[in-house]
Amino acid sequence: MAAVLFGGCSSDEPPAAPSSARPTAGACRSDYPTRPLPSWAKSGFGSPASAMPYVLGDRGDIVAILWAVHDPLVVPPATDRNNKILWVSRVSSRGRALRIHATLGGYGAPVTRMVEGGPGPSIVDLPAPGCWSLDLTWGGNQDHLQLEYVSRDVTAAPAPSTSGAG
Repeated sequence: MAAVLFGGCSSDEPPAAPSSARPTAGACRSDYPTRPLPSWAKSGFGSPASAMPYVLGDRGDIVAILWAVHDPLVVPPATDRNNKILWVSRVSSRGRALRIHATLGGYGAPVTRMVEGGPGPSIVDLPAPGCWSLDLTWGGNQDHLQLEYVSRDVTAAPAPSTSGAG
C-alpha cells in the first residue's frame, strides 16, 4: 500500500484557494505539532477533542494525519516503524483512488503513489530526503500539501563514546 505526505496549516478553517506558486524552502517541517483535528476529520477517534500531528491541504479538503509525533518521516524507510499517514478527506472520493504526484522541492522529477479505494491508511515512502510537494487527486477533487522527509542517518541517536579520557 502506498501513500503520500503533507504541508501545514494551523487553522481548522479552509484557507483560500492555493496560489499557482510552488512552495519555498523553509515551508516544510519534519516535526509536526500535536493539535486538535478539524471536526470533519475526527470520525473514528475515541476522544471528541482528538489531537494528532497532521497537515491540512491548501484547500482544506484533506488532512494527512501522522503517528510519529517525534519521529520524522524518513528516507530510507526505517526497519522498526513505517512512514504511516492516514488521509482523511472532507469531500467524497466516490471510492476512487487517492493519487499522489510528489516532487522534491516542488520542481524535481515526479514520483507517483496511489492509495487504493481513496483516502485512508497508507505508508508513503519517497526516494530522497527533502521537502516534498504533493499534488493530491481523488474522486474529482484536488488539494496540495508539503511533507518533509529526513535522512534516516540524521535521526539516529549518536553512538556512545568508546574513547577513554586522557
